[in-house]
Amino acid sequence: MSSRKGLSPIRRILIALDASTSDIAALETAVALASRMEAELLGLFVEDINLLRFAALPFAREVSFFPARTRRLDSGEMERALRAQASRAEAVLIEAAARQRVRCSFRVVRGEVTTQLLAAAQDIDLVALGMTHRQFRRISSTVREIVNAAQSSVLLLSPDGQIRAPVVVVYDGSPASAMALSVARYLAQMQENILTVLTTGKTEEQKAEVAEQLEGSGLTVRYRSLPDVDIAGVARGARQEAAGTLVLCASLSLKEGTLEDLLERLDCTVLLVR
Repeated sequence: MSSRKGLSPIRRILIALDASTSDIAALETAVALASRMEAELLGLFVEDINLLRFAALPFAREVSFFPARTRRLDSGEMERALRAQASRAEAVLIEAAARQRVRCSFRVVRGEVTTQLLAAAQDIDLVALGMTHRQFRRISSTVREIVNAAQSSVLLLSPDGQIRAPVVVVYDGSPASAMALSVARYLAQMQENILTVLTTGKTEEQKAEVAEQLEGSGLTVRYRSLPDVDIAGVARGARQEAAGTLVLCASLSLKEGTLEDLLERLDCTVLLVR
């Protein structure tokens, strides 16, 4: 991805959907982001083969609470429901993209969700995932694998599907964090034109680097020193700034703990930049 000043490093965005994450707000957010970055948008709906296999089992049941009842699942009915979900998602994407003049396409594939998403992400700069409330509190195996295996940046949208202000970015002076800063610039411009930078080293030196990279962006930039670059330190810095969206490089060197552990400590949208 290019890091030239003023040029978006994100040129192709994948918004990933399945039966659990076909969120309209996430679609709208992906379109807005593609518009801001002048990027192409691909919508991908995965018909989860494991869900279809489960629905075909003779003991599979659907439980509803209002009214309280159980009924047998039917694989044919499940297929029709998935097709209907995909059709609704495609219609929303096309309408929103046309409204904002974003180039887009939409595909429906069938298979194991993680495998299909990683295959589709091969030539993508950013994968956007809408998170359910359950995934948001405990990172699911699918999200974990995408975070670890994808070669692209990964946007983990909070359950409301929004990129929210304030936008906060972790900057350690590395080329990777400079890329994170470049992406955070676009997100902040979508919100309140305010960007908070969490610096991890020589603060004045890093402030000068940040100011140079953000020159001409029109952003109001705030700084906070991040004394401890570990799970607790980064999570605490994000909470102190009431981060709505946290941007950090996926290669951030944490003194202790893993990136996945950090994600489970955060309660905001997160963008991992590669």
